[in-house]
Amino acid sequence: MIRPGPIVLILTMTLCAACTPLRPQRGAPVSEAFALQLTQGWQEQADQIGSVQGLAKFELEAPMTHLQGTQVLLVEKPDRLRAEALSPFGFPTLTLTSSNGRLGVHLVPQNLYYTGTANRQNLGEFIHVPLPPRDLVALLLYSPVLIDAWKEEAFALQEGGWIVLRYGSLLRQELIFDAARQLAEMAFYQDNDLQFKVEYAQFTHQAPLYPTRLHLELPEKYATINLQFSDPAVNQPIRSGVFDVAPPAGAKVVYLPH
Repeated sequence: MIRPGPIVLILTMTLCAACTPLRPQRGAPVSEAFALQLTQGWQEQADQIGSVQGLAKFELEAPMTHLQGTQVLLVEKPDRLRAEALSPFGFPTLTLTSSNGRLGVHLVPQNLYYTGTANRQNLGEFIHVPLPPRDLVALLLYSPVLIDAWKEEAFALQEGGWIVLRYGSLLRQELIFDAARQLAEMAFYQDNDLQFKVEYAQFTHQAPLYPTRLHLELPEKYATINLQFSDPAVNQPIRSGVFDVAPPAGAKVVYLPH
């Protein structure tokens, strides 16, 4: 299969955290009822977010790589995603579309169109994110997936806010809530090794509140990325056909293997 070169997308989240992450300092434990209020409050808020679209600036830091740029990003539940990387002159250089179990990626300068099943493997060829489309869309819509937990505990944090710890059979999940009870961070650990972390900040001022700044870490790739929306449109109509997966006229089609 022809392999694409480096793809300049926000979703190219092969991000850095080479050193051991700083852990929040816990204070007194809080009740299970209060911890449940925190989690349910966030979920009820996030459930109101069905779609987001707009321009986003991104900055990628990875080994021997520093990329900055702008892209058009459109995301809609449950699994629809479109990302257009823009040139400095505002023209699309790459378009990635995932919808209804299908993936299409158009490399505009070469007029190559990759298509196949929208799954973890094929997405990984282009964005290096260990998530299936539905989970990736959920993360971008402020609804990162909760693991199945057999135990939960929660503590106040010395610097303010709270932390909720959820223990699964293979993973541990940490949810950090700020003083306004907004979910500010979610991290996944296997044993004590950080697998993946997302941070949310700079929420919009009208409901449903949406974080305009996302910070992601994937330590396995020694990389980090910042995504900053300028003026995201939340739950606004998205034009018909924008998530269609179909090659442009004249493009050379390459079928993905999985």
